[in-house]
Amino acid sequence: MTILVKSLRDQRWQIAGFALALGAMSATSVWLWPSVRDTLQNFTLPAAVKAFLGTQLSIATPAGYLSARYFSWIIALPIVYAVVQGTGAIAGDEGSGTMDLLLAQPVTRRSVVLQRTAAACAGVVIMLTGGWLGFATSTPFVGIDVSLVDTAVASLNMVPITLFFFALSLWLGAVAANRGMAAGVATAAVTAGYFVNSLATGVAAIRNLQYATPFYYYGAGLPLVNGIAWTHVGLLFGASALLVVLALRSFERRDVSAGGGDVDLRGILRRVFA
Repeated sequence: MTILVKSLRDQRWQIAGFALALGAMSATSVWLWPSVRDTLQNFTLPAAVKAFLGTQLSIATPAGYLSARYFSWIIALPIVYAVVQGTGAIAGDEGSGTMDLLLAQPVTRRSVVLQRTAAACAGVVIMLTGGWLGFATSTPFVGIDVSLVDTAVASLNMVPITLFFFALSLWLGAVAANRGMAAGVATAAVTAGYFVNSLATGVAAIRNLQYATPFYYYGAGLPLVNGIAWTHVGLLFGASALLVVLALRSFERRDVSAGGGDVDLRGILRRVFA
């Protein structure tokens, strides 16, 4: 059995759970539209919310409603999956003492990293497909003017930022060799990026800071309204590829420790700049 197949098998319940959750949330959002449609015609978003979204979004339209109700915040679930899988791909096995046993088999470190990255990519696509199936099974029965093609494209727009945080977590796990530390730093990066982007969108004095956060390039979940920003997609994919390369470099140039590596700052910096 290949590492890719085994990784997907081990993750099957996580992937299924996230897919079902996304599907339930997307379907619920659509089913609620008829009951809130008239109310939203006379509803104005507060200035703070408009500043957060960074647009003159009208939630009275089907595209604006689904953007605010689903796409703007649901990205948190795929990112949770990405951090869990990214920190577990290398640091998780080292912490459990199974990485050295795996590498004793006729597999290379590069193969381990690349196959687990491929498994994470497949898992992300499967769970986002589950979210799209919620739209596919609900929109034909509800009078909401949004095409399934548009919702599919908007769903796929979540792939680049999810893979970015997977790659970041993978690299942190390769450097720290301690899953707890890698997960803590990755979670801090997600949280800081989210809030810096939110604040920078609404505060002119720090607006330029949003360009340093991946959430800016995700587009606040508005591809259903504004379309896909392909330059942003390319930048996220490029940054993800770079982080995977850095993870490979760090993992291939150090000894594998059983039970997790040290977490002292000097050792981590040595791995980063090796």
